[in-house]
Amino acid sequence: MGKGKGEAGKSPRRVPTDVRDALRLRAQERLRTATPGAPMPHPVGIVAIVGNLVGGLALLVSAGAVAYLLTLTGSGNSISSVFEDDVAGTTTIAFPTLMALLSTVGFFFGQFGLRGQWGGGTPSAKEHFTVDLRPLTVRSHALLLGFALLAWAAVMVIPLVLDSRGALAADDGSSALDQYWFVVTVYGAITGAVTAMVGTSLVKKLTYNASLRRRISEIRAGSPSQTWWRSFSHTWRAELGIGGLGGAALGLAPLGLHLNSATYALSFAAVGTALLITGLVLALNAWRSGMPVERVESYT
Repeated sequence: MGKGKGEAGKSPRRVPTDVRDALRLRAQERLRTATPGAPMPHPVGIVAIVGNLVGGLALLVSAGAVAYLLTLTGSGNSISSVFEDDVAGTTTIAFPTLMALLSTVGFFFGQFGLRGQWGGGTPSAKEHFTVDLRPLTVRSHALLLGFALLAWAAVMVIPLVLDSRGALAADDGSSALDQYWFVVTVYGAITGAVTAMVGTSLVKKLTYNASLRRRISEIRAGSPSQTWWRSFSHTWRAELGIGGLGGAALGLAPLGLHLNSATYALSFAAVGTALLITGLVLALNAWRSGMPVERVESYT
């Protein structure tokens, strides 16, 4: 009798007909079905093949160009000694960046074509398109982080070691040496940013779904908080950008050794650490959007 009375005192389970319950059921279903490595329900198309091919080739060209520029200028030859029309060297130094951007575009379409299922926006959300992604495995994601870290070490740590050992053939005050350190600065910042973005993304992957399952009852669909997190994190992935800025600053901090400036090193390290921590904290709270992390939407 007491048991029946206790059960009667409990509030009955409400039928999921409102927006909040619909959001919850949708998120739970996507969390259940979004398994790393699971096959997608459509074959690999030409977009996936061409996109990944272009992305991979452009990335190799970009990496090779940076290595060539460091070797050329570090040996005492200015860029204009090879490319006569580029006296300042800025156009040639920018070439790997353009190739990296082309690689990003290629992998964007290639990976979305390979691992994603495209769909149109919903009238309520008003997004232009959505993509449900099959996530990379944690191991693959960690490998990407390792490659990014190695790339940063190649363009920042190795040049600093060579400089400390007096192994650079370029003369002090020469245009070749100036261009050498310009290449180190530009691509040290870029690879530092990429490393931090991949790392922040990995932290988000490891924590997001578990947090959403555990705390989804705290999310109220359509509330200012849920709407803000959906726009900030789910749509724009802004926490990755903030973490990337922190990574760029941290990536440049070791240049203080070359400049013999502790102030430079500590300032960039402090700013970079603060930004990276901010990005990580935001990533740990991104579940507040209430949306499955494997889903991507855009308003552009």
